[in-house]
Amino acid sequence: MSQAEVIKVLKVKTAGVKRTQKELFMYEKDRDKEQGRVDRLKADGADSHDIKHAENVLAEAAMMIPETRQRLATAFSDLQSYMADNATDIPAESEELAAAKEIIAAVESLFKT
Repeated sequence: MSQAEVIKVLKVKTAGVKRTQKELFMYEKDRDKEQGRVDRLKADGADSHDIKHAENVLAEAAMMIPETRQRLATAFSDLQSYMADNATDIPAESEELAAAKEIIAAVESLFKT
């Protein structure tokens, strides 16, 4: 592969990791919002049907988190492997490499917690 092709693939893989990380954050935010809604309904003594519906919405939101986390882990390891396999073809001063390293650091910190 030429250097331009390697950089192009690096950009695509980096964007995939970034997009999946953003998705995970959105699902977690949605879960927290729905949890707050359920708690508020319970505190206000809402109708049991409304509470049950809100709990179902909460369960659906929470269900997406493990699957998205797994997809993020897969995309993350794929990006790391690609960078390791093509280290000689990626210019050290390229902005694509800097972006890839930045997203790798962000995702590593996410998985440590």
